[in-house]
Amino acid sequence: MAYKWLELAHDKNAYLYPTALYWWCAQYAAKKVGVKNNVIGCWYKEHEYSYITTQGGLVTPGKKILNRLEKDEALLKKIEATNIKEIPIMLKAAEKLSGDLSSLCGGELYNRWQDWLNKFISLMTYSTMATVAEMEESLLSNRVEQIIKQKLGKNNEKLGEYFRVLSSSPRETVAFREELALLDLRGKQLNKDLTDRKIADHLKQYAWVGYGYNGPAWQKADIENRLNPLPKQKIKVGELIKEKMKSAGILRNNQRKIEQELKLNAKENRIINALRTLGFWKFERKFLNQKAHLMMEDFVREVAKRNHLSKIQAFMIAPNEMKDALLKENIDPDLMNERIKESVVFFKGTKYRVLSGKSVIKLSQEIKKSLYVNPNLKMIEGNTAFPGKVRGIVRRVDEAEEMKKMKKGDILVSTSTNPQIISAMQKAGAIITDSGGITCHAAIVSRELEVPCVIGTKIATKLLKDGDMIEVDAGNGIIKKV
Repeated sequence: MAYKWLELAHDKNAYLYPTALYWWCAQYAAKKVGVKNNVIGCWYKEHEYSYITTQGGLVTPGKKILNRLEKDEALLKKIEATNIKEIPIMLKAAEKLSGDLSSLCGGELYNRWQDWLNKFISLMTYSTMATVAEMEESLLSNRVEQIIKQKLGKNNEKLGEYFRVLSSSPRETVAFREELALLDLRGKQLNKDLTDRKIADHLKQYAWVGYGYNGPAWQKADIENRLNPLPKQKIKVGELIKEKMKSAGILRNNQRKIEQELKLNAKENRIINALRTLGFWKFERKFLNQKAHLMMEDFVREVAKRNHLSKIQAFMIAPNEMKDALLKENIDPDLMNERIKESVVFFKGTKYRVLSGKSVIKLSQEIKKSLYVNPNLKMIEGNTAFPGKVRGIVRRVDEAEEMKKMKKGDILVSTSTNPQIISAMQKAGAIITDSGGITCHAAIVSRELEVPCVIGTKIATKLLKDGDMIEVDAGNGIIKKV
């Protein structure tokens, strides 16, 4: 059967582990709301990957999630309770896969892996519902936008601002606390009191925030590079810290005022609170998952060593192959290389198979045909994360080493942003991403920085290159080449 595929996210230097686990868990979330045979996939090619879906693959379960969130508070309470209870449990299981594992027999190591995997799936079955409801189509944020439009009128100039305020969470994330700690380091630096030990302490607490899927975590040089663009006057650093500390209270007050002005009913308040809450947990859980992935680097190295593989080859082992990897130690390096060259993890419901070599050729051609983009397109459309109109020069930035080309006011174009490129985001006149819903990293950071941002374009990185002059109308989600 031929499928029409959509690309929802694309990134470099990412592999089957752990990206396929996230897509697998999206299928468990779909199953939980009654969708059992939807088709999605992970496409890997030459050290890059894409999250792909057939049309409706995530929209169908996403609509069921939205309906349950609108009906009553039960599902939202379950998602929040699951995150609160099960994130620490998952991290504790990950800790058992860190450190020196060389003395453990294959059976014990496999049991520890399986224990972590079971806890990860249990957590993510509910925690990933925000992704399912937002990634193919921004179902939840579109519903909130619809509510505001009904209250204000379709073209009211307050629409973008009200959406930003109502959708933002005032709760402190790990990333927020790290930024405050970084400002504190900057204050010490300006007082000539910044030591290597203090940077090391910061890294011990927060290095994993920059880890992503496959690392590396932040190093000393990363912290020094992030300190450089911060204010050079102690008084301004202090002002920034005070602003950040006050921001949650200001946001809560503004939310109350808008809620009263719009005269929201219980159902409308419920769905807005759902977007706010799920946005917080998606961001928070994402970083804490990264903490687990960093701890489990030792496990990946041990698997690689026992099977005579490189770390990257070990990243291409599928979950259902881990038993053989640890009990038989017979993973074929040539097969792993074949998967690195090109492979697809094809999910139908919660069942999956990994295709590579000759078996992936037909599906690969099908995917490429589906994802073709006309290079002559002059207009790109996406979703508003933060409104504003800007004209500027495109700079493609996906990784930290690409940030050096960013100048103040340039338009940052990325597959999807991450904490490694925060410095570039702070310089940007506007931000454009291929992937993401209103709860993604780019959306949340752009609202904090008050930088115009268009997310979920799906094709921006395919059409825009360094040096292009473009106009961004973020309020309407439109980008035009000039």
